[in-house]
Amino acid sequence: MNARADRAAAGESVPRLAPGCDPTSLPLTPAEAYLLTRVDGSTPFSQLIQIGGLPPEEAEQCLQSWLEAGVLVVGDAPCAPPPGADTSAPDPPPGPEAVPEAEAEPDRESAPPGESGPPEPPLEIDPALEIAAEDQQRIIDFGSRLERSYYDVLGVAPGADAKAIKRAYFKLSREFHPDRYFRREIGPYEARLHRIFKKIVEAYELLSDPATRAELDRSLAEDPQAAPSRKRHARGPRPFGVMAKMLRERKKKAKRFYEAGKAAFKAERWLEASASVRLAIAFDPQNEAYKEGFSEVVVKANAIRSAQILTEAEAALDMRRPDEALALYEEALHLRPHDPEVNHTAARLALVVGTDLRKAKEYAATACEVEPDKASHHRLLGQIYKAANLTANARREIETALRLDPKDKEAKAELKRLKRW
Repeated sequence: MNARADRAAAGESVPRLAPGCDPTSLPLTPAEAYLLTRVDGSTPFSQLIQIGGLPPEEAEQCLQSWLEAGVLVVGDAPCAPPPGADTSAPDPPPGPEAVPEAEAEPDRESAPPGESGPPEPPLEIDPALEIAAEDQQRIIDFGSRLERSYYDVLGVAPGADAKAIKRAYFKLSREFHPDRYFRREIGPYEARLHRIFKKIVEAYELLSDPATRAELDRSLAEDPQAAPSRKRHARGPRPFGVMAKMLRERKKKAKRFYEAGKAAFKAERWLEASASVRLAIAFDPQNEAYKEGFSEVVVKANAIRSAQILTEAEAALDMRRPDEALALYEEALHLRPHDPEVNHTAARLALVVGTDLRKAKEYAATACEVEPDKASHHRLLGQIYKAANLTANARREIETALRLDPKDKEAKAELKRLKRW
């Protein structure tokens, strides 16, 4: 094993895609494609092996083989073209026979669960609902742009990097996640929030993976109907027959990825199903049937991913590494932005680490918003305000905690200390 592979096995190095290497040119299974899309230039080998969706031994073998073949590099290592790689579009994993062109559309009845009903009626501001008027208007305005490109949905430029896409998704998911209004009467806004959040998840999942983003951009460039507001490909228009043939081939590949995703969905292999359906959408972004069940597949896949991340976070806590644990809890929040316990623990760790009280306050406030009757959330928020020297806010939250739980000894002690300030 060479030196680079040795470092990979040790799990200390951070890989990235080699410059000039096109991951879509590789003959990958959906599971391998999912693992490769986790390579973002900031996640170390040891974590990729845990969150890659494959058994650890298989994930490690894949990563080492890609490193040795030059698909991945560490640091400033030069790119060695992968053996046998070419610039044509990749063949998807073995699946059902490609259907004739006239039958390329999927069978909606056999799609992963997902519903597409009649168009939603226009919304109007209703002061009787348990949602602020400004939030109602924000939902109305945001809902009007869901048919635009994924970049427009997230509010990022087409050239945005992975960090900008993740930041945009986290901000929007916290704002529009239906759980934000749990147990509130919000009338027709509930259905609209679900539709908005589904589109936000769809945009993030497709744009955050290098392989699917590359295919999506290629689809938009080749198909002028896919993005009317975009300019044609820089190489100029192609003859109609050539373009039509390319589109037909992409639709066939999309169909095969989709069928592979359905099979994985039925077998409850959520990570594999998510990867396959994601690629189907990337190859044929105008096919609404592919998108219908995507969010549900992603929800199940994210549940697995977040559980893996939280297991690592708990291990870091057991080893008394709060900085590492905080980073992992924050990663889990990208998948579960309104989980009150994850927010509470992230807030507590942010307070302990002490590097960003603003984040600590944001996480604790979210926990209070989702579970307003839990004293421990308000007590923690009060402690964070106290650390920020916001005494009045601290007393308000500590007193709220004591109203909810008069026996809370920690809150009583905090209130005594505040009164002496």
